[in-house]
Amino acid sequence: PWEGQNALDAAVLAYTNISLLRQQLKPTHRVHGIFEGKDWTPNIIPDYSQMNWYVRAPTRVEVQAAVKRVVACFEAAALATGTKVDVQFTGSTFDIRQNKALSDEAADVYTKNYGPVDYKYGIQSASTDFGNVTYALPSIHPSFAIPTTGSNHTREFTDAAATKEAHQAMLNVSKALAATGMRLLTDDDFSQKVKDTFQEDLRLRKLEAETAK
Repeated sequence: PWEGQNALDAAVLAYTNISLLRQQLKPTHRVHGIFEGKDWTPNIIPDYSQMNWYVRAPTRVEVQAAVKRVVACFEAAALATGTKVDVQFTGSTFDIRQNKALSDEAADVYTKNYGPVDYKYGIQSASTDFGNVTYALPSIHPSFAIPTTGSNHTREFTDAAATKEAHQAMLNVSKALAATGMRLLTDDDFSQKVKDTFQEDLRLRKLEAETAK
């Protein structure tokens, strides 16, 4: 065994490193992963191990900063055990950057025609890759409520989503979005305002990235 290089030991050490790292991560950050092996047996030193990890944080910049620290945990484990590590990234989803000009217009249309809104700028986080779209072009991702006694992703919510009241709520929001899109296409001043708002957010994103370094 003293001549072997134990890939399972490396994985265990990487897992331990990340467990210790968690106390230095912000409460809003999440890091979680699992082990996977190939042809493992107790009396043979594993020459291969695989781990799948998720790194999550409120913003893209924070994710990128956390990923660097997690990768260092893998590299340290490989160094300590004399093994090699190959880190592969399988893609990521970004936070949602709501365009304020579009959000204000959609909220104004909805308020004038269908009633008050709880907040103007839609969801801030969710299991969606729409955040990637908001980094590429001006976008909004509104949310709306339906009459239900169940929380999201429950059978009660599913049943409520099939009601006439839920369909009407969806139709109202859809009309407000359509009206917002129509103004974007026909009102040059408004279109420019949306573009300017996007550019300002782009400037803020760059500033956030510089601050995080």
